[in-house]
Amino acid sequence: MTPLRCLLIDDERLARVELRALLEEHPGVEVLADTGTPAAVPDLVTQWRPDLIFLDINMPACNGFELLSHLPSCPPVVFVTAYEEFALQAFSVHALDYLLKPVQPARLAETLRVVRERLHAERGQDRKIFIATAKGGHYLALNEVFLIRAYDHYLRLYSPGGTDLIHHGLASFLATCPEHEFFRANRSEAIRIAAVVGTGRLSRGRLLLELPQGHRVRVSESQSILWRKRKYPGGEE
Repeated sequence: MTPLRCLLIDDERLARVELRALLEEHPGVEVLADTGTPAAVPDLVTQWRPDLIFLDINMPACNGFELLSHLPSCPPVVFVTAYEEFALQAFSVHALDYLLKPVQPARLAETLRVVRERLHAERGQDRKIFIATAKGGHYLALNEVFLIRAYDHYLRLYSPGGTDLIHHGLASFLATCPEHEFFRANRSEAIRIAAVVGTGRLSRGRLLLELPQGHRVRVSESQSILWRKRKYPGGEE
């Protein structure tokens, strides 16, 4: 059985202890870490890359929905809360399940069964990024993103469906992506390598990469050298 690697996020320490104890009764479930500090979660997700997050909603510093928007790439989520009224919003952001506190062992067992089935069906598919909106949010498949542009502490993601904005830095976001899929063209832009539809030459050996929807990206001198070394499309001398 493939281990189910989980991260627990809840501002109540007792709630984390109780949920951890319940999860540890199930063979093949590994609790990687737990935290009551929402600000620590993006780093924990990047470090551990969990299969599943158990997430509280009503937390003082940041509610669960807001927290999802700060994650570079969001793992599947099960919300755990004492409040029934968030259920509709939770499923609108494609949560795998919604557990009410106190969590009942039988209900948790059913959740784990459903999660395993979903993850098994989705293995090998691209990861998804949670996009927060005024109405809750939605997921964007990472394999649809062909261009990433950085603006201060935000990133604009370009896909065939349009653009989306997330709160994240470019370097830390790229660190969570497969290295062979994205290439950092300059200080503020990264592109999906397979999405390049044409190349051009600029001064000082720099490259110009053409992308879908008419977008163009200028590659810095140093990165143009790296592009050629890796023998990416259009990098031939």
